[in-house]
Amino acid sequence: MRKFIFNLLVFVVLMVLLAFAMNRNYFPTKAMGSDGYIGAMVDKHTYAEKMKSPRIIFVGGANVAFGIDSKAIAAATGLPVVNMGLNASFGLDFMLNEAKAIARPKDIIIISPEYFLSVDGDYKFKKEAERMYPPAGKYFNHTPSQFLHDFFIDDLQHNFFITFSNLTGHPTRKFPTNVVYSRTSFNENGDVVRNFDPHPSHEFLKKVVIDYQKNLDIAPLNSFKEFADTHHIKTYFLYPCLDEQIYKSRIKVIEAIHRDFKKEMKIELLNTPEDSVFPDSLFYDTEYHLTLKGKQLRGEKIIRLLKGKMIIASN
Repeated sequence: MRKFIFNLLVFVVLMVLLAFAMNRNYFPTKAMGSDGYIGAMVDKHTYAEKMKSPRIIFVGGANVAFGIDSKAIAAATGLPVVNMGLNASFGLDFMLNEAKAIARPKDIIIISPEYFLSVDGDYKFKKEAERMYPPAGKYFNHTPSQFLHDFFIDDLQHNFFITFSNLTGHPTRKFPTNVVYSRTSFNENGDVVRNFDPHPSHEFLKKVVIDYQKNLDIAPLNSFKEFADTHHIKTYFLYPCLDEQIYKSRIKVIEAIHRDFKKEMKIELLNTPEDSVFPDSLFYDTEYHLTLKGKQLRGEKIIRLLKGKMIIASN
């Protein structure tokens, strides 16, 4: 019986070691889908790492990715600007942990989360980010069941396929690069700079839901403020851009959100919700995605805000 148990333990250990060896993503930047939208995370971190501090770092979801004119802000401030915005589905905790990982003393971090942004986010999106950029695995928690499922099923299949394809020269599926939601739509600062259609269907206006609820974003934002203060990092809050039609139809709710932030949040507010409202014609395909013209106008507003708050010197 002892021999059987010993042999069984040896077998289990060998299987786990084999799974571990097969489960490594040896070619993360060549992983399937790396040309897709989330793959831009790799380039954003590369740019952030090579820029000297102090830097202005924008944090948020796609309202930041589509709504920041980094080059104009950099030209006006004389500081490097890094746009870390990608997708609201990552959740606020992921974004703030990512900001902690790249922040340095004297940096200026401007956080612009979408309204009632989920704190936890969507695990599928976070896991995909980890596949593209392995350090992203430190930005979110994995439950024991998620870890086991990933290790013995999803990651094992995914990483084995990528490794086998690269070692054998077998071509992997390529993501189209001539679409808006692709890695090639970003410039080196991390801004989306491609809109093919200036005004596609705006059916999303009928589906937007912004109902008042307890704001769970305030506690993690306050915690980040404590981190920033400890590390000599300046932190500010910028309301997300929002379609004018949505704003007018939800104005009471948004005013209540603003009151909560003013009362409970420790991070300094740069503006009001109304300051970040733009006409419907300046939005691309969601209530948070500005067109290139909209991004330019928002960039001009942000420059005025930074000068008005004396965060940067006026000319």
